[in-house]
Amino acid sequence: MFLGLNEIKYSKGRYVLIVLVMVLVAWLIFILSGLANGLAQGNRLAVDQWQADAVVLSKEANSNLNSSVLDEKVKDTISGGNVQEIGQMSLAIQPADDKKAERTDVSLFGINQAGFLMPKVIEGHAFSEKNQVIASETLKNDGFKLGDHLTAGKYDEKLEIVGFIKESSYNIVPVLYTSTETWRSIKYGDNPAMGQSVNGFIIRSKNDQKIKTSDKDSQVIGIEDFIQELPGYSAQNLTLDSMIYFLIAIAAFILGIFIYVMTLQKTAMFGVLKVQGVPTSYLAKAVLLQTTFLAVVGVALGLLLTAVTVIFLPDAMPYATNYGRVALFSLLLVVAAMIGGAFSMRTVAKIDPLIAIGG
Repeated sequence: MFLGLNEIKYSKGRYVLIVLVMVLVAWLIFILSGLANGLAQGNRLAVDQWQADAVVLSKEANSNLNSSVLDEKVKDTISGGNVQEIGQMSLAIQPADDKKAERTDVSLFGINQAGFLMPKVIEGHAFSEKNQVIASETLKNDGFKLGDHLTAGKYDEKLEIVGFIKESSYNIVPVLYTSTETWRSIKYGDNPAMGQSVNGFIIRSKNDQKIKTSDKDSQVIGIEDFIQELPGYSAQNLTLDSMIYFLIAIAAFILGIFIYVMTLQKTAMFGVLKVQGVPTSYLAKAVLLQTTFLAVVGVALGLLLTAVTVIFLPDAMPYATNYGRVALFSLLLVVAAMIGGAFSMRTVAKIDPLIAIGG
């Protein structure tokens, strides 16, 4: 390591360039990781907050909550846990007193106020009457506040925000919770045929019992399987994760090429050192440790730059830091750099001292 550090000290320019490349790649990877995690969280946050174990949907719904339609009586066919009905629909809301305001996309859930799906209200109070809703606190960023009356899609009546809950989202948009009665009125109007309809049932198991349903038209889906089937969730995660892993591989190639070229430029120096009796293993280790040091410095500066960048990101950007993934990608970057630098070790081993010094 002494040899590698001294070389860095006397050839600062070229090594600053290598570190800069690592910083930029690490910075990009960490930002992409945060965006991937933010988008994933934005898709599933509301589902995670239910702390449920399974979902019961109609078989023809293709694991999509919004596409499922079941009768409330199906609840009696479900065993193995605490069961709560749920309705869901996508809406565009707008302040009732400002027709020129931009519409905001939300996901509306209809639930039983007395059930476990009811989130904790952190401001205001829970809904108790028809057309009252509680909203994710993120809607405050769009100018919504307690007591606001809203128009929702083509629904003739106005909704009133009576409370706020902590940040919650589903399919990347903020959520509203209301009573099942209000949800049915918005989705189905006065259609008597849909008077007992819900989208599905959310279940928390009791004592690790197996959750089952005897209804032939419905199916039990594990909560993680349900999340994976959320529209676009798996494809989005796979795409962004693939980009990150490709960037890590690219970083290995770039750093490997830099170190290889610099190793070739130092052939004469390595030849002299070999003539003086310095073991090949020592020189190879010096190259590897030098590469590792450069990678660690580059990743550390990339982390610092990311932390500064996050401060200035707009609230609308779905960014969320997952420290476990950041640690994993940091380790992978360092390992990838070591693998790239390892190719130069073979070059060092093949250097003939006499040829290298022109003998």
